Amino acid sequence: GTGMGTRFRLDDLRYEKIIIMTDADVDGAHIASLLMTFFFTQMRPLIDKGHLYLACPPLYRLTQGARRMYVADDVEKELWMAKGLGGKGKIDVQRFKGLGEMDAKDLKDTTMNPLTRKLIRVSIDEDEPGDTSNLVERLMGKKPELRFQYIQENARFVEELDV
Repeated sequence: GTGMGTRFRLDDLRYEKIIIMTDADVDGAHIASLLMTFFFTQMRPLIDKGHLYLACPPLYRLTQGARRMYVADDVEKELWMAKGLGGKGKIDVQRFKGLGEMDAKDLKDTTMNPLTRKLIRVSIDEDEPGDTSNLVERLMGKKPELRFQYIQENARFVEELDV
């Protein structure tokens, strides 16, 4: 592989895409943020050159008769619950607590198949060089007081919180 930190060599990259695949819930988002922090601090050229991606597994599977649909969040679920899937009978809802609850075919079709999966490319958009590094250090660094200060300064901007 590429190595990491000061020994990182992009020329040794074996794969075009590195995909972080975690559960679709808040715990999965937390794990993804920790992994992105690792890649940012130890292998940033992977991000700068567009090689790091997040997989978007579904949170729900909706079934109505023979019709089946996968949805990413509560908003999309409620939209389809009101609209219907075009099948017969009531809509059965299954919430995936994790990737391990999906059968192999569902996981392949929704998260792994290049033709049907959804990926988000991780990128850095900074107004000033170093903005992202400073923010990552504040939020993910070793000084909890910087995290606390950031939360105090920015809590008023939160519109929706999932704990």
